[in-house]
Amino acid sequence: MNTMLSNFVAMFRKFPSAHLLNIFGLSVAFAAFYIIMAQVNYDYSYNKEITDYDRIYRYEHAWESDGSGSSAGDYKLYMSRPLGEIIAACSPHIESYGLIGYNLTDAEMSVGENSFDVTMFMGVNDYMQVFQPKMLAGSTDALVGDRYNLLIPASWAMKFFGTTDAVGKTLRRTSNNMDYTIGGVFEDYSENSFLHNCLFFGGERSKDEWYQQNYQLYLRLDDKASLDETLAAMKAEVKQVYYINRGNTLVNDEICNLVPLNETHFEKVGNAATANRGTTYLLFCFSLLIIIVAGVNFMNFTLAQTPMRLRSINTQKVLGANTLRLRGILLGESVGISLLGFFVSLALVYLATLLGFQQMVESDLSFSNHLILLLVLLLISVAIGVLSGLYPSWYVTSFPPALVLKGNFGLSPQGKQLRTALVGFQFVVAFVLVIGIVVIYLQSLLIKTADYGYEKEEVVAGYVSPEVYQSPDAAIAEVLRVPGVVGAAYSEFLLNTREQYKGQGRNDEEHQVNFQCIGVDWNYLDVMGIKIKEGRSFRETDKNVYVVNEVAKQMYPWIEVDKPVVQGHEVVVGVCENVRFGSFRSDDMARPLFFAFYDYDDGNEFQSNSRNYINVRIASNTDKYEVIEQLQQTLEKFSPGYDFEFKPMDKVIEKLYVKENKLTNQVTLLSLLALVISLIGVFGLTMFESEYRHKEIGIRKIFGSTTAQILMMFNKRYLMILAICFILAAPIGYLTAMNWLQSFATKTVISPLVYICSFLSVSLMTMLTVTWQSWKNASENPVNSIKTE
Repeated sequence: MNTMLSNFVAMFRKFPSAHLLNIFGLSVAFAAFYIIMAQVNYDYSYNKEITDYDRIYRYEHAWESDGSGSSAGDYKLYMSRPLGEIIAACSPHIESYGLIGYNLTDAEMSVGENSFDVTMFMGVNDYMQVFQPKMLAGSTDALVGDRYNLLIPASWAMKFFGTTDAVGKTLRRTSNNMDYTIGGVFEDYSENSFLHNCLFFGGERSKDEWYQQNYQLYLRLDDKASLDETLAAMKAEVKQVYYINRGNTLVNDEICNLVPLNETHFEKVGNAATANRGTTYLLFCFSLLIIIVAGVNFMNFTLAQTPMRLRSINTQKVLGANTLRLRGILLGESVGISLLGFFVSLALVYLATLLGFQQMVESDLSFSNHLILLLVLLLISVAIGVLSGLYPSWYVTSFPPALVLKGNFGLSPQGKQLRTALVGFQFVVAFVLVIGIVVIYLQSLLIKTADYGYEKEEVVAGYVSPEVYQSPDAAIAEVLRVPGVVGAAYSEFLLNTREQYKGQGRNDEEHQVNFQCIGVDWNYLDVMGIKIKEGRSFRETDKNVYVVNEVAKQMYPWIEVDKPVVQGHEVVVGVCENVRFGSFRSDDMARPLFFAFYDYDDGNEFQSNSRNYINVRIASNTDKYEVIEQLQQTLEKFSPGYDFEFKPMDKVIEKLYVKENKLTNQVTLLSLLALVISLIGVFGLTMFESEYRHKEIGIRKIFGSTTAQILMMFNKRYLMILAICFILAAPIGYLTAMNWLQSFATKTVISPLVYICSFLSVSLMTMLTVTWQSWKNASENPVNSIKTE
């Protein structure tokens, strides 16, 4: 142990910066691996803590002309309640079923003077029997038949009431001023579950309404072995009932499918994916590449030291040291440095959580939750130490001592080739990751700058309080008095906040239409800057009419202005330009959208909900945030202390890309780390190489070489390595980028500039690193380089 420490100290004193950078590179790579693998584990264990998750399935179906924008054979989730109940009754193997209507991700509940933003799930039937939460008080039966009962998790019970003994207590939903009674408290679902942190409510809705396609169907089977038999029964039932009763055109025998609950996180339906399996796989591969790059860097570093340690090690052999013991010491030194990097990485992870890097991933990064991952990382660090030390420990002790002490060992051709190959591998990885960064940035830029079909740059939007809900006209009048405001209108939803809005259908004896529907105020289209292509916009005197987008007109050619959408239903008064209302993951240019202006006096719940949000148009060249502050103050006249949370539409749209933004940050971090580690390797390699060639540099300068020529000599070699590595990396980077872009319906163009920028950025930083490290020896007085040792 003493010999090992003295060897390390001696080399550290001689090259402190190289050793520190090497340990830093290892520790940063280990820390990045831990953080990314925690996220990968989060994704692959999603929903697996739900009781009997392997017996729970989500139903999906496909048929032509469904109005979702999906092509023939693509699956979608939403259906009517009658269809869901028929499907759920088709097999004796279905133990229980649940129809989840919608989730409100921005609902607000209040207890006394305290308000809380919550996520609520609505369902019919005893849908919680499918997921079987672990009840701490009350029962899931509380949701059956009563739409104003709630089941809440224990954590929310503590926030609301300070106790989990909350059955019978009440919460007020601020949007409709209704009181909800707590019917049960359950143990919290884990963070990597789609039911995490949710409040659940039920009741009887849409009992015989085939056109209200707002439900997702979840089934619990008696045994997962009965899946095939159950699915066959479903297909037969859907073909019989839906084809005959609803008039849909069947696609093929694969009209429906059952997806295991633990797979729903990755399942792409209706041109939209909640998570991308390819992205998760890429993150896993990238984290491994970072570890490999760091390991290669460490191996290169160890190999580069070898010729400089030959004399020291063989002097010890002459003095009687055992060869096997010397090899063990060198190997132990390598493992020790790698373990040091492991322990430093734990400190970096802890520091990262304190500095807010936790937000880059969805997983909790605490060590207690990832003990197996820590053990794996520890074993990886030992393996890297062993692999990096095996060859150098054998090589440095393989020569006869007399030959080593007499000669002058430097860079062997074989060693030089091996080190070049290793650093080349690092550059290939760096190029691939940098190409990925550029493509992700371009896709993000496309999302921000694309034409959405409405004036999103001039619109801010916010919630509607219960008091404003009760006095809508007075509130609008006050808003219009705010300087800079040129228009205001209510809407049921905010555009670009979800993939699925209110799915509806209309049919008569000859035609059927299915579409996404958004209830709006009469002047909404004007406020948003949505242009009319045919017919007219809404009028204040209209009642229960539609304006449809161009896609709907093309998909359903019988739709005409001033005529019912189908016989006996609402009249279409206009056709507007296509607008982007979902995310770039969905092909909105292939989905029919209906804007609906309802009669507010007939008491229909869906119609009155058209006033959930207020959209305000601001004059150009006006400070949005100053107007937002004034809007808040103005509407507080109706609801003192209420936070209306007005935001520019750009900020609203960002919420739809939380996963993409996190991925951008993750890949950017990984790419920068890979590049930094590679540059650390170049720094160390150049340092040792210039040390080996110290005397050669002095001789070259005596014969007339300038400092610039010496620097060019070093840079020329690395430039050639970079060119070869880029040729290898470019197709890999392209395939990787295209794989990630598959989750988007609208994709950025990968132009040649992507590759040019990637090559120039990596090459420039490499050249600067080589020049910086070589400068000292290149500018030194040649007399000091060639004097006799």
